[in-house]
Amino acid sequence: MGRGRRRLSASLLLLAGCTRAPSPTTVTPPPIPLEAFFANRDTTYDHKVSPDGTRLAWIGMAEGRLTVHVRRLDGDDVVALDTHSRRSIQSFVWAQDSRRILYGQDRDGDENTHVFVADTERPRERPRDLTPFAGQRAFVQQVIRSDAEHIVVGVNRPRTALADLHRIALTTGERTRIVDNTGDVLTWMTDDDGVVRARIRREAPGARVLERVRPDSARWESLFTLDGEEYARAVGFTTDRAGLWLLTNQGRDRYALVRLDLATGITAVAHEHAVVDVETAGVSTLTGQPLFAIAHPDYPESRVFDATLSSDLAPLGEPGPAEVRILSFDDAERLATVRVSRDRGREHHLLDRRTGTRTLLSRSAMAPYADRLARVEPISLTSRDGLTLRGYLTRPPGARARVPMVLLVHGGPWTRDYWGYNGTVQFLASRGWAVLQLNYRASTGYGRAFVEAGVRQHAGAIHADLLDGVRWAVEQGIADPARVAIMGASYGGYATLVGLTFTPEVFACGVDLFGMSNLVTQLEGRPSYWTWSFFEPYYRKYYGDVSRPEDRQRLEAQSPLFRAADVRRPVLVIHGANDPNVKQRESNQMVAALRAAGKDVQYLVLADEGHGAFGDPASALRMYRAIEQFLGACLGP
Repeated sequence: MGRGRRRLSASLLLLAGCTRAPSPTTVTPPPIPLEAFFANRDTTYDHKVSPDGTRLAWIGMAEGRLTVHVRRLDGDDVVALDTHSRRSIQSFVWAQDSRRILYGQDRDGDENTHVFVADTERPRERPRDLTPFAGQRAFVQQVIRSDAEHIVVGVNRPRTALADLHRIALTTGERTRIVDNTGDVLTWMTDDDGVVRARIRREAPGARVLERVRPDSARWESLFTLDGEEYARAVGFTTDRAGLWLLTNQGRDRYALVRLDLATGITAVAHEHAVVDVETAGVSTLTGQPLFAIAHPDYPESRVFDATLSSDLAPLGEPGPAEVRILSFDDAERLATVRVSRDRGREHHLLDRRTGTRTLLSRSAMAPYADRLARVEPISLTSRDGLTLRGYLTRPPGARARVPMVLLVHGGPWTRDYWGYNGTVQFLASRGWAVLQLNYRASTGYGRAFVEAGVRQHAGAIHADLLDGVRWAVEQGIADPARVAIMGASYGGYATLVGLTFTPEVFACGVDLFGMSNLVTQLEGRPSYWTWSFFEPYYRKYYGDVSRPEDRQRLEAQSPLFRAADVRRPVLVIHGANDPNVKQRESNQMVAALRAAGKDVQYLVLADEGHGAFGDPASALRMYRAIEQFLGACLGP
């Protein structure tokens, strides 16, 4: 018997001989059920007031799926729209008549989204498909304030991402083409009356131009040029239509809110952040002036331009930190719905700007478990080559010593992680595992230079950043170095496979969610709607051109498929059978290679799902139940 065990035995004998009455037994509550995180019947979000200010709509659960719920503001009766589909609705907008609802929905995750209209006064009636085009995507371009019967819809041309614009009647579904895509228009910009006033057109590979239409001649005129790393997103027009508010990084490192003079092409910065992009902004349709702008350095930071609105919103952010975001206004901008997001849940409020009163509409479905959820802490570290890397650490409640950790890698790579409530993160932390989310180089939000630091660095410097994050967590006494898992979706799934094949000694196991295994087959199998779109030159820059032998050789060298024999630890692979972005072939070939090499691999295929946006909550439960069992066996409690 070892010395430590002898001491333990002696301590137990002393305790056994103690005459003091025993302390009350501490009862450990059962784990928060998976259903609470991923199929919660009390889920509500995206509250929006109708244009006339008489109704409220939101997303909630009904009959096992997410759909739109509606009630009058002067009543309590709630109706849920029957979409006549087993798939969930993720978002919606009000039609201008304040009676009908518009939403997008695809079939089994294939991402060919159609635009539907549903009547809130006939909630059981089958919604009308306004864009019944097989194999094509559609989206609501503009709800027209001056015409309640029509909307502007974009429909992509077959085999491209380029959209024509149509004016569609909500009652009859009759369509009139407004403007044809000349084969090079990437983005249309329309005002509140549905008038096309600007566009972004691809001029050459890696170069685009923002143009305005001359009202006197209907001819297009160039205002400024954007290179491959620059973009511009319309936020709103001034009331006289002479100015366009944009979020853009044109001629700068980070996105800012700017006003573009449509006559001269001159831009003026209205708001910028010293460290990160300005990612969200809102413009008043009454005054044509900015209302708010939001950036996400560590905790979210907001600027509210209207002093009265700022005073009305300020109490909602207390106690901080919190992100306070306006989701909707009525046409008179007297009523607003506001979302307040924190790391352990969200609330939705109705703000009456006439009186300054705030009414709580809903609390997070996780509110009953709030005291058992974890705090999310912003962190930063320095990479081995001197870059500042930011991210978020979530430790299990009460954790003081080293614990098992999951390195949760975001997708993209051109996205980022944010501070706030994240169901996956809280689920992992509730099982006793710390979670590290690192915004590695190539992540968006931190400026152009930070994104470009990731050019062709797959399995290179990007992976080194992730390893530096693990090293940091171990050095800080947070993570048990013997029990670190890696997990991610899409590009994060690829990063998981890279971690298990290129550095197999670092990770105890890995969960690959619809990730790429071979960069060559991924690029060759891209969806047809990418062709001749903005993404083509971008992917060539960041990945390479598979038609060039030297690029093909490098891409194969960066692909985990060819290193399957190097895997040492268990792997869980999950994929949606209808995934159009990363086709199931990517997982099939990786699993086959792992099995041929005699590796420990589990494989789950979700038959009716695509690239991670689950239309059926049952699919999410299947996936997370598999993850829970797998990581439990790998990491322990």
